[in-house]
Amino acid sequence: MKDTKVLILEDRAMEASYLKDALVELGYQVPAIAPSLSKGLEYFSIYQPDISLVDIYLDGKPDGIAFGMEMNGKQNTKKPFVFLTGATETSTFKLAKAAKPYHYLVKPFNKPELQYAIELALERFETETPSAVNSNKACFSADSVFVKRGNSLINVQYDDINYIEVEGKYSKIVCNNQKFVVQQSLGDLYVSLPATQFFRVHRSYVINIKEVTRIDTQTHEIFFRNGNTLFFSRRNLEEFLHVFKLIK
Repeated sequence: MKDTKVLILEDRAMEASYLKDALVELGYQVPAIAPSLSKGLEYFSIYQPDISLVDIYLDGKPDGIAFGMEMNGKQNTKKPFVFLTGATETSTFKLAKAAKPYHYLVKPFNKPELQYAIELALERFETETPSAVNSNKACFSADSVFVKRGNSLINVQYDDINYIEVEGKYSKIVCNNQKFVVQQSLGDLYVSLPATQFFRVHRSYVINIKEVTRIDTQTHEIFFRNGNTLFFSRRNLEEFLHVFKLIK
């Protein structure tokens, strides 16, 4: 739970502040609060949250629905979202239902209800099976990994891998110029990779330390050579820094 990043889309400052405080007290990370659809999409791209809490009506418009539809249209970066609303009309629920949220909360709600909604949404998301990865496997060699894509085995050099992240029940290998989704779990992949080159910085991420150009120890953000960024777990900070040779 402590490593779970939650993006908030809420245009009312007081409600957004209350929601953020509640999430922090529950042990979640809140990288950003978006007051509009455009900011929500921007922050989602920047922070890559594990889940989004989305008010259906932003500035009086059902832009939360548009955000949900946008999430459903994503392939490699899709994440679950929970709708929040003070509206109790059947028309609002029908509108929200069409966007296929992972949970639905009617305001006001308490902290346990919020936590249960998030955990249930995350659990449901993890049980989904991506249709594009039914036969993908990864086979390892001395300096590369062979990834099965359709009827082909594609050789991917370890040095070309940025990081590997959880993708539902599967894993996504993110390279400089391409991505692969494979059937193995992140844990299984990690133990098969060279320990001197790859390090697990988060329950959802394994990184290639050769591709790291900068580490922000305050925000716990990692910057890669090709411009990608991701966050690492606070509890892994000390061990993570031991991997690198430091000059102070």
